[in-house]
Amino acid sequence: MLHGSSLPCGREQTITTMKKNFIYTVTFLLCGAFFFSSCEDMLNVESDRVEYEFDDWTLNDSVYSVLGILKSVQQVGDRQVLLNELRADLLSISEAKAVVDIQELSKSIFNVESNKYLDVKDYYSIINNCNIYLNRVDTTLEKNNVRLMLPEYVAVKSVRAWTYLQLAINYSQVPYFTKPILTHSAAEDVMNQPMLSRNEIITNLIADILPYENPAAYPMPSWDVDGKILKFGYGENGTEVETKQLFVPVRLLLGDLYLWRGAAGDYKKAAQWYYDFITGARTNDDNLKYTDASLSSKYTESGGKSKYLAFGEKFAVKDFANKISPYILTMIPYAKSALEGTVSDLASVFLPQNEVGASQVFASPAMVGLSERQIYRYAEGEDLDRPTLVEYSHNYETKGDLRLLSTTCMQITDDELKTEFRNLVTKFNLEDLGFGGFYVPAIGATHIVIARPEHAYLRFAEALMGMAREGYDGAMELAMAVLKEGVKRDYVLYQNPVTEDSVYIDNFGNEIVESTVISFSDSLSFDFTDAAFQNNTGIHSHGSGDSERNEYFALDDINVARYFGMTKVEGNVEIIDPAFELTDEHYMLYVSELILDEMALELAWEGTRFGDLMRVAMAIGDPDVLAKRVAGRAYKNTVSHRHPEFEYDRDVYNRMKVETNWYLPLPSEVVEPGKVEETPEDFNPSEVE
Repeated sequence: MLHGSSLPCGREQTITTMKKNFIYTVTFLLCGAFFFSSCEDMLNVESDRVEYEFDDWTLNDSVYSVLGILKSVQQVGDRQVLLNELRADLLSISEAKAVVDIQELSKSIFNVESNKYLDVKDYYSIINNCNIYLNRVDTTLEKNNVRLMLPEYVAVKSVRAWTYLQLAINYSQVPYFTKPILTHSAAEDVMNQPMLSRNEIITNLIADILPYENPAAYPMPSWDVDGKILKFGYGENGTEVETKQLFVPVRLLLGDLYLWRGAAGDYKKAAQWYYDFITGARTNDDNLKYTDASLSSKYTESGGKSKYLAFGEKFAVKDFANKISPYILTMIPYAKSALEGTVSDLASVFLPQNEVGASQVFASPAMVGLSERQIYRYAEGEDLDRPTLVEYSHNYETKGDLRLLSTTCMQITDDELKTEFRNLVTKFNLEDLGFGGFYVPAIGATHIVIARPEHAYLRFAEALMGMAREGYDGAMELAMAVLKEGVKRDYVLYQNPVTEDSVYIDNFGNEIVESTVISFSDSLSFDFTDAAFQNNTGIHSHGSGDSERNEYFALDDINVARYFGMTKVEGNVEIIDPAFELTDEHYMLYVSELILDEMALELAWEGTRFGDLMRVAMAIGDPDVLAKRVAGRAYKNTVSHRHPEFEYDRDVYNRMKVETNWYLPLPSEVVEPGKVEETPEDFNPSEVE
């Protein structure tokens, strides 16, 4: 039980002229949910690779090839999650149930020749298929002034960029190539070339996708059948999944790339791209992204007894169409069984359906500790600024943030022992919350989320902190607003501002001091005044109640000092210990740490954690950001890792403090040629920019 776009003019006509066998295949595979309750694999094409014949290549062939590329992406979905979560701080393993591969990853033991999750060739299969496609597709083919294959071309560019970024994150330096590898000699040539560093790869990727950033000019593909969005099988009526949800938006990718590179000026660029993506700036896209409070988990009565665990509904496949799909920017879909297509094994890792206590992993004590030390604020009354009742979760039935409760469950054996298994993760096979919050398991993982709007907002906040470190006044406060109250107005940031104070007397005779910016190095505005953003809520409110008015979640002296263990109690009053002195650096670190904490509370186990820790640690030049958190995984700490009383494993800490230990080793064979006998004689791809 749980404790818990239609086609541009000209494309529709072309689509309808595709070969009958392709229409039948796509319609059956993607719309099978109309006829079956099982999940058909929308990517179950005849080949999992891109064909390379060049004669008479049509839009039909283009779409079919892209489906083949997406099918190859399915092969890396599980490892994306497990590589990033098992090595981090939010997931622990069951020594009795976890298979060897899982145990090794959790302990940072990397047997590249035997561990299936360390097979880097699947990533290069995606890349090579993308290279083949991009080097042969004719983006000039037009009908009714519409470049027919351009959406697929841009989409494949985004797949390749995302794949290379994952390699760069996990391995630091890897072989990089953009030409098709079709022979063993070509593969050997690539392997004999110097590998590129993460930043070198990122620089190349930025140049590659930057020209296609505007979604109005370069939309992602939209493949409709009879005017209906293609479906795959959840429930009796199927689920609508827009084609664009299978690709990473270019602007979101650009934000990630600049955030990861982190050179001078990159944080400003990252923040700008996240902002442009969220707001639809400079486009006709009115589908603005905001953090909606409707699926927040909260108490419905004072006293902490009656709970509404709606956050978990974001992951309940029964309501996929209405509640999950709108919250997904990018996903990898899977079939429910191997008879229907490619399946994910995540359900068997996190929470097998039919065997109590068979989970190989569970939420770590560190994750439980982080969740429980959040202070939930309950408010009741007509005037929320001065409510009639305010309660904090110091003595609530469930401690702290409710998102953990919404996405984990407990199992109890039905034998005499009544053995309890707690903190089992339900994000990957939650069928339904059921009546009264009971956990109803699904058959298997039907999709893996790559990005949700919260990813964009939290990384936007992280980029703002990079700007704060570069002297942008107001950036730290805006980052905090993302977490606390939600962004709803126009925020103007100034770099290295010089201010001048002026004094005036108001109508009541009060002396008012007003500061005016008279000079600065740079300025920019992030305008969230559109009516849609009035629905924004602080992300912390998704599980911790009214965070906007939470005095324990605020950017002030006492909260900053408490985070660092710089307070003491005198006469039942918490004060800052005079032995310590707060500095601007403490404030900066405090907000950066809160962002990482919020990433854990909101995005736990979704496949980004180790990378998030690594990126922030490198940005602020402090390996402890990663090392202490990972070393404290087995401890349910009541304080942050910045606090002197934080408990952690010294051996793990000493290992993880060394940056080279953050990366995976490459096997001796990395790049293989595509599955062809030889390169066609007429193979002469043009350079496509």
